[in-house]
Amino acid sequence: MSDWNPSKIREERQLLLTAEEKEKIRQKLPCSIDDQIYADAVFEGGGVKGIAFLGALRCCSDIGICWKKLAGTSAGAITAALLAADFTIEELEEIIGKLNFMDFLTKKTSPLIFNGDPSDDLDNPLWMIINVEAVAKTGEYSTAPFKKWLQETLSSRNFKTFNDIKDKERELKIVISDISIGQMLVLPDDLITNNSNQDLELDNQLVPKLDIENNKQFEVAEAVRLSMSIPFFFEPGYLGDNVIVDGGVLSNFPLWIYDVNPEMGKPPEWPTFGFRLINQQVQQPSLKTNNTKKMNAIEIFMAIMHTMNVASDRYHLRKSGKNRVIELNDNGIKTTQFNLTDDEKTKLYVDGYNNTKQFFLEKWNWDEHLASRGYSKSKK
Repeated sequence: MSDWNPSKIREERQLLLTAEEKEKIRQKLPCSIDDQIYADAVFEGGGVKGIAFLGALRCCSDIGICWKKLAGTSAGAITAALLAADFTIEELEEIIGKLNFMDFLTKKTSPLIFNGDPSDDLDNPLWMIINVEAVAKTGEYSTAPFKKWLQETLSSRNFKTFNDIKDKERELKIVISDISIGQMLVLPDDLITNNSNQDLELDNQLVPKLDIENNKQFEVAEAVRLSMSIPFFFEPGYLGDNVIVDGGVLSNFPLWIYDVNPEMGKPPEWPTFGFRLINQQVQQPSLKTNNTKKMNAIEIFMAIMHTMNVASDRYHLRKSGKNRVIELNDNGIKTTQFNLTDDEKTKLYVDGYNNTKQFFLEKWNWDEHLASRGYSKSKK
C-alpha cells in the first residue's frame, strides 16, 4: 500500500483556484437550467501516466464541473469507469493514493519469463514476443490482479455492469481492439449487431455466448480489463472466441466517440473535453513534417506500430480537436512504469492540475468549442 497523499501535495504546492479565477472560468462555461455545469469527458490511454488525470479532475472539481457521458481507452477507461461509478474526487484521491501499481504485476504468466524492469518492456516489443513465445504464452503478465482490484473498488458503489449506471443521462463507453476480425469495438454498444451496425463482423450470438441477456449486462471491470490488455505485456482477453487487446492499438484517444453530425441535430448543451497525455519537454511531431530519416527494420516495425496507434486519432484531432483537448504533461513517464516513485506521481498530479487550470483560464471558449464541432455560435 502506498502512502502518497494528494491532499498534502495540494497544500504544499498551493494547488487551488482563487475566487476570481473560479468565477472567470465558470462564466465561460454553459450553465444548465438547474444551475449546474455539466460536461462529457474522454480520457486517453497511457498506463500509469493516468495519475495526471487525477490532478486534472481535482481542478475540474474545484471549478464545479459535473460529469455526464464518459469514455476512455486503457488507463483512460479506468478513469472513466471510476467516474461513472460516482466516486467523488476525494474518494478517487484516496483510492489512487493508496494504490501500489506494482500489485498489478504480481502474476506472471510463467515463472520462466525474465524481463527485469517492466518500464522499458514496450521499448523492446520484439524481445517481449520472443520472451512469451519461448514459454508458449501470449503475454508476460496476467490481468487477473488488476481486474480483482477494479471489481472490489466498483463493488463498493454497487457498480458491476453497464446497467448499474444510475444517472439516466450518463453513458460509459470503453474502447477495445478485436484482432480476430481486425476492428475497433466500443463496449457495450458493439456487443450486439443490429440494422445500424451491419458493418461489424461480430457473431450475432455473441451476447448469449457471454451468458448475459443484453449488452448492458456486460461487466464493467471486464470491459476495462480488455481495454488495458497491452499486447505481449499483458495476456489478451476474449469475447466469445474473439481475441481482444488494448483499445489503444486502434484508438488511444477516442475524442470522436460522442460526436454527432451537426446536420443531424441541435448543438450540444454542454462541452466534451478530451484529456490527453503528452511529454511537454519533447517537441511534438508536426503533421506537416516529412521525416526523411532512414530507418532500419526494427525502427520501421516500431514506426508502424506507433502509426497504427495514433493515426486515426490525429486525423480527428486535426479536424475537430481545437478548444476541447486538455493536454497534460506526462513528464516522460513510460506507460508501463509501474514502479513509480512518489515524486513521479506528484509531478504528474501537479502538472495535471496546473495544465487544466491554464486551459480553462487562457484557452477555453464555448463558441470556439462549438465551431470546432461544426456548430454555429451559441446564443447564450
